[in-house]
Amino acid sequence: MHLLTDKIRLNRVRATGAARLAVAALGLFALMAALGCYNNNTGETVITQDIHFKLPAFPETGSNKVQVFTEMHYQPSYRSQEGPRLDPPESAVPITGREVLLKSVEEYQALESPGGNAKNGAALVALNCVVCHGEDLGGQGKVMTYGPNMAPANLTVAPTADRSDGELYGIISFGGNTGFTVRVPKLDDPTYDNDRCVGQAACPMPEFRMLLTEQERWDVVAYLRQEQGR
Repeated sequence: MHLLTDKIRLNRVRATGAARLAVAALGLFALMAALGCYNNNTGETVITQDIHFKLPAFPETGSNKVQVFTEMHYQPSYRSQEGPRLDPPESAVPITGREVLLKSVEEYQALESPGGNAKNGAALVALNCVVCHGEDLGGQGKVMTYGPNMAPANLTVAPTADRSDGELYGIISFGGNTGFTVRVPKLDDPTYDNDRCVGQAACPMPEFRMLLTEQERWDVVAYLRQEQGR
């Protein structure tokens, strides 16, 4: 019983102390605001040249008439479609649409390059192509050491060099000449697997339309033309 009574008394003392502290704090706040220079919009308070600090702000205008707290949780929030609004970074949302796949070899043969960056194409070839086609693009890359059945094309001479830009783009996109000549005519066939180079159209070369963007593939074409002297 004595323990319970003591606990009640202690809680009363604590409550009384907290109330007195709050009153004292308000009194101190009022005193400092009266004695010093207090900016109610910013909370900046200057007592002397060496004594200055920041008190809660009470702006006279704004979305909240009284803005005491400065934490993010208590800051004014903006509703949907309410300003100020920030535009998304450029190219954050693609607007070019999905790549259009042509349905015949002839269409790719007639396709003209929109322009490519040969320097970027050189970096892409070094990363993706030299392991098979070799650093000189002659078809003797390191992959040849893993089996005699590997036969990467020489990309600097005919027949590769005699292809049109569109054909080179199609060959890069669909997994070499095999994928290009066998799969492209079948893209209209709903029973054909259009997503992977398998079965009859098995391709030893990756389909770089799955790995590189359209522009990157045109960059590779530009680099090949540079190395072919065309």
